[in-house]
This record gives sequence, C-alpha cells and structure tokens, in this order.
Amino acid sequence: MSNKEQIQKLRDYAELAWASYGYFHLADKDYKPEGWWNKDRERLEQFAKQYNNPETTEVELESIRPTYIDILNIEYNSFLGGDMTPTQAKRFFSRYDLLIHQPNTESGFSATLFGEK
Repeated sequence: MSNKEQIQKLRDYAELAWASYGYFHLADKDYKPEGWWNKDRERLEQFAKQYNNPETTEVELESIRPTYIDILNIEYNSFLGGDMTPTQAKRFFSRYDLLIHQPNTESGFSATLFGEK
C-alpha cells in the first residue's frame, strides 16, 4: 500500500469517526423529545426557526426535521453540533449510508453504524 493510499484510508476513518457524533435521531420523524428540559426539543425548535416563513403553522414547524446532511453541517453548529462544511457533509453521505443510530442511553452509550454505498 502506497503512502497516498494509507493517507486516504486514515482520512476516511477519521471522517467516519467524526460523523459518528452527529445527532442523527433528530432526523427521525417519529422521535418526540419529552419534557421542557430536553435539549433535543431546543435543537429542533432552533432548526425550525431557520425556516422563518410567516405562513408556516405551528404544526408544520413541529414537523420540520433536519436531514442527515444538515446535522453534520457547520452552518447549524450552534444547535446541531455539526463540524463539516456543507460540501463535506454532502460528499460524506454520497459515499456512506447511515445504517443504524443509537442515541445516548441513560448510561451515556451511543453508537452509529455507516455502510459504504
């Protein structure tokens, strides 16, 4: 394996590790954060405010969910925690599929599994 190939593999592994910290459960339309103290509720409200259309109803605002690309996008870093540029996030999801995401449990365990396309 050449140096260039090794560097490419290391970059790919680093990108996978980096992406695994995303709040991907927020993209699930069935996910309903409970309680006023829940930070996920706050994150979703902040994201919905980005679509500040005066004709949008309260019910429609609640149904607005980020995509996987939005979750990794640095433009929404202040509330979704993404650290990739929009182009990086798009390129990442053009190469990988999100197979399974387990959000934090009470013990703090979380996991994300990606697969190559």
